[in-house]
Amino acid sequence: MLRLDRRGYSMSFWAVFIGLVMIPALALAIELGRYFYASSEVAKAANAAAVAASAEINQKVFQDTESLIPASKTWGNAQSYVTSNTTGLSAKGVHAFVTNIQVNGGDNTVLIDVSADFSVLFPSVVPRVLVTQTGVAKLRAFTH
Repeated sequence: MLRLDRRGYSMSFWAVFIGLVMIPALALAIELGRYFYASSEVAKAANAAAVAASAEINQKVFQDTESLIPASKTWGNAQSYVTSNTTGLSAKGVHAFVTNIQVNGGDNTVLIDVSADFSVLFPSVVPRVLVTQTGVAKLRAFTH
């Protein structure tokens, strides 16, 4: 009789352990993997947008004034690169947007911030997940 009680205790223990520890740990691992994948996709899109925006820097203004000024198409070109590089996320309901373009004349770089709301990827108990990644492109063609 005592032997059957121990087996019952062991089965109860493992049922509770799997239910309260293993399943939540597995769910957390899946959710973290999903977050890091989506975050890397936004970072990739931000870098592509920075390269695209750097191609739109007004070279004539730079030659005349030695200041880096974005052209009128810079925002649109950067956003189109973000959109084309996040089609996998868009299919899941996550849309990334260019939120800031900054041109640094001191070191000839273009910095682009791209933000996306990942809330749709997670259960409703998770608060709003807003991720911003910065892409950087170096302007090598311009010289003083």
